[in-house]
Amino acid sequence: MHHDLTSLWKSNTPRFVVVLDAELAYNHEAHGRYQASERFLPADAANLSSRELRTDPRVTPRWPCHRITTLSWLVMTEAEDGLRPVRLETRGLPEHDEAAVLKAFFTDMEQLGHVQLVTWGGFHADLPQILIGAIDAGLRLPSCLTGLLSPWRRDASGHLDLCSEMCGGAAPAHLAEVAARLGIPAKLTCRPDLVSQLMQQGKWSAVRSVCEGDVLSTAALLMRWRHLSGGTVSMLEAMRRLTGFVAEHCGHRPYAADWGRYGDRVLHEAIMAETLKREVLAP
Repeated sequence: MHHDLTSLWKSNTPRFVVVLDAELAYNHEAHGRYQASERFLPADAANLSSRELRTDPRVTPRWPCHRITTLSWLVMTEAEDGLRPVRLETRGLPEHDEAAVLKAFFTDMEQLGHVQLVTWGGFHADLPQILIGAIDAGLRLPSCLTGLLSPWRRDASGHLDLCSEMCGGAAPAHLAEVAARLGIPAKLTCRPDLVSQLMQQGKWSAVRSVCEGDVLSTAALLMRWRHLSGGTVSMLEAMRRLTGFVAEHCGHRPYAADWGRYGDRVLHEAIMAETLKREVLAP
């Protein structure tokens, strides 16, 4: 699929918005080295409570001892009339290990040139994982992503954590919670706590569907969020763009049918709302 991307902007400074999500697995080799440095033996776990077994990093690996198995990113153009999905990319096991996944992602970002990354909760999860994975692989950040090295400078990092923005001072919510409130499809492939089982069973196509599904849900939330400030001319048009993109490019995925029904529902609700307006205004 080829696009004349510059023709999609009405300004002289093209910019891309890239929504991403990563699926992770334990890096048991790294965790074993950590346990060795702590002189932690399996027998030591016998004295821990059930809560400590879940939270003690010597037992349950924390993020430095995770690795990326799958990374999905949706490239969108940013124009005066809102966001337009262009392409959805996914890399992961079994074809690509973490280093290859990150190399492909960085290469794509370098070619795009000017990007804003958007995640749901990525400030605490996806972005630290990408950075430590890149360090481990000996990769360099593309010039457009060097702002990630200053994550606390939210205005200059080039990364928008939509969870932080939308939740504000409230307790951080799951992506599916917020999507449920707004009727946006989410977590369609399987329960979130079963993704690790898909990995163990080698069902990597399903893992890719999970990752892509989170990206699409986040993109829909981003469009709804931007509508608050006038960043999207028509909410109906924004959702139709996204659902149309899924129908055209992701029809082979199990989540496609749900997104199709969502698009039909959005259109139906818009028609009903306009019909009601005409009835109210009719003499």
